[in-house]
Parts: sequence; C-alpha cells; structure tokens
Amino acid sequence: MSDKMNISATEHGIVRLFTIETAQAFDHAGLAKALGVDAINEKHADIITIDDLDELGLEGYLTLGMGIPAQEVAAMRVQLALLKGDVAVIRSAAFNGKATTLAPQEPLRWIASFGEVPLDTASTPIKTASAQGHITGKAPPPRPSNNKVLLWILGAFALIVLITISMFIRITP
Repeated sequence: MSDKMNISATEHGIVRLFTIETAQAFDHAGLAKALGVDAINEKHADIITIDDLDELGLEGYLTLGMGIPAQEVAAMRVQLALLKGDVAVIRSAAFNGKATTLAPQEPLRWIASFGEVPLDTASTPIKTASAQGHITGKAPPPRPSNNKVLLWILGAFALIVLITISMFIRITP
C-alpha cells in the first residue's frame, strides 16, 4: 500500500482499522515498522485476533469498546464481516500528539477510519453555599501534636538499650 496518511499533532478521536495479512506473529514493534513510524504508544494500539472477540465480534468491539457511533460501523458491516485473522485498531493518541505521516506497507491493509463519540462533559452548576465559596460554622480544632508520644517511644527505646548494655556487662567476664 503506497497511500500515505497525515496525522496532525492536534488530531483527536480518530480510530484507524487495518487488517494484518500475515500468518506470522505480529507485535507492536512490527506494527510501528509496517506503519512507517519509529514507535507507537501501545496503550492506544490494539492487535486483535477477530476469532478471540467471540460473540462481541469486531463490530461490537468498535462500537462498545472504542466508542465509535453504531451507524458509522453499520455502514461498514459487510466489509467488517469479511475480515479474518488479525486486525490492528489504532487511536490518534498512539502517536503521542506528534505530527506523523503513516506509510502503511505489507502486511497491513487499511480498511477504514472512524470517529469516536466525544464524551459529554456538560454539567449543571452546583448551587450550594459551599460551592459559591461561603462556608459557615467553626473551623475544626487543631490536631494534638504527636511530640509527647514520640518522646515516650524514644525514652522507652533508650531504657531498653541501657538495660541491654548493663546485662551484657554483667554477663561478660
């Protein structure tokens, strides 16, 4: 495959799916090499054997596991059903926020790129007095110091050392 894919440093939320067309073992180092990059963040690049997904299937993995909209995956249902063996699922974060140009080569074959559903981070403001910065009531009393306990422990330790030394002196001729 000679098509190049440009990934900007600010790209976020894109998932790329590649099929791995080899019968040999394939790891993340091999994936990086086949993509034409030095390294990838393994936390954001999955190498999956499709048969291991059982009843979830690749379609379920992409929608439930990767957060890709179901209608986007459904549009590729026929192509996804034809895939056998291993696939690589690579998120934008796999390139550590660096502008990168991918030059996929054998044994990789690009299948599709999907967009992840953005997280809903909207929330309603909290309207309690403490959220507004007004706290009523007394401050808690200061915690007692542990200095007295520490002195007692050190004194007991010193007493044990002195008793041990005096016993040693009495025993030795």
